[in-house]
Amino acid sequence: MNLFIDTSNNTLVLILEKDNIVIDNLILTNQTKISDIALENISHLLKKHNLSLNKIDKFYITKGPGSYTGVRVAITIVKTLKTVNDKFRVYTISSLAYQAGKLDCVSLLDAKGDKYYVGVYSNKKTLVVDQILPKDYLGDFCKAFKNFTIIKDYHELDFVQNYLDLKDNFELIENVDNIEPLYIKNFI
Repeated sequence: MNLFIDTSNNTLVLILEKDNIVIDNLILTNQTKISDIALENISHLLKKHNLSLNKIDKFYITKGPGSYTGVRVAITIVKTLKTVNDKFRVYTISSLAYQAGKLDCVSLLDAKGDKYYVGVYSNKKTLVVDQILPKDYLGDFCKAFKNFTIIKDYHELDFVQNYLDLKDNFELIENVDNIEPLYIKNFI
């Protein structure tokens, strides 16, 4: 059994899946306190299917960029669980790549302060590495990719399909202590 967790932005995404068959999912949009609701909803989703955390073989998580606190929630959950149960594996992916899915896409996430996290992807491959750009630069930047879809802030995203499409693109993390949130921007 696999559990996907995305807490990197203002949407909590949980997908319970086995052998590429989605058992259940929970998508809560416009959440301001993901850290307060993530564990409770994971527990509820597992209980709904008479499962315990010991039945999860693989965790798939986004590692950012996104909300400073949100990015750390899923990472902290899997790091904590790994200390209790060392048998499961952990896989990570950029939230910009997750948003892009398998599309030819300019993936944008609001970084606040008139800035955006930006990544460019084509058929699940990175063309332009995740970076931060001032809002004023986006128009010119996107013109360079005129035939690409622009997806912004998880708008009209097929969360489940993107997870299934990208499952093989997640990176296996050998040591969860080495998972680093993808923050991109400087805080000073």
